[in-house]
Amino acid sequence: MGTNRTGAIILAAGKSKYMDELKPMLKLGQTTMIQREIDTLRTAGLSPIVVVTGYQAEELEKHIAHRGAVCIRNRRYETSQMYASICMGLRYIQKKADRVLLFPSDVPLVSAETIEKMAKAPGSAAVPVHDGRRGHPVMLSREIFQHVLSYRGGQGLRGAMDDWEDGVTLVELEDPGILLDTNTKQDYESLLQYEKDSREQTELGFRCEVTLFRPQDCFDGRTAAFLEAVDEAGSMLAACQKRDISYSKGWKMVKTAEDQLGIVFLSRQPGGSRGGFSALTAEGRAFLERYRLLEKRVNEAAQAAFEEIFSEKEENG
Repeated sequence: MGTNRTGAIILAAGKSKYMDELKPMLKLGQTTMIQREIDTLRTAGLSPIVVVTGYQAEELEKHIAHRGAVCIRNRRYETSQMYASICMGLRYIQKKADRVLLFPSDVPLVSAETIEKMAKAPGSAAVPVHDGRRGHPVMLSREIFQHVLSYRGGQGLRGAMDDWEDGVTLVELEDPGILLDTNTKQDYESLLQYEKDSREQTELGFRCEVTLFRPQDCFDGRTAAFLEAVDEAGSMLAACQKRDISYSKGWKMVKTAEDQLGIVFLSRQPGGSRGGFSALTAEGRAFLERYRLLEKRVNEAAQAAFEEIFSEKEENG
């Protein structure tokens, strides 16, 4: 596991007291609330992402099956409080992450920038604050996991955090999204309006990816990032854990690139009394540097074309 790896727990087990719909699956733009949350967490680089389901669990799990999150079920969601779901998620994730962000599933408009700031917040526990009000996500570090899991004070997470000897860090943020939950239909309507207004105010951007092929696709940004992770970690297994992919998928990426390009990217030594290792070969490192240079120049040219073409459209529009 990499240093200071941050995961997330999305709490989606409960049934709303004020809405008949399954809240995590309510529409939000072109997606749904829980899909938006998972996608934003991915953008911020959090892994693993654990979703605690309960009410209509099968439907919800199917809905997010291709989002790369791990689902665990709180089968007692009807009689338990949210704190029980928090503890279920913590027990699962405690050996897989150094820090965890806790998200109710109905707070989907927290920005990726806010998530990144909370992941790096000082202290063992931190709470985001906007305009004097506390919001989500709450950050817990490894030091406080067992304290939360063993707390029996009856006041839930807030009680466990108030009882923590090192106290809680309050992180001031300029993100109203940390306060926007969906307890009622009126809340949901306000959320939709905020999302629409935010989208209209956000500048248009673009994304450009470079894929090499011969004759099939064999090398792209994901391959480059994985090779860099192997070089940094010193082993394919550690790189797979860092990138949150299976060993077979990582091996397939490297094998496809080597077979199609005729390059040996990694020198490998099997495990033994001294342990195994993997490292970039000189040829592999040189190719990777050329790919990154190509990627940089393509993006520079694409950025110039984007600014020229779309600024003309805005002027003429």
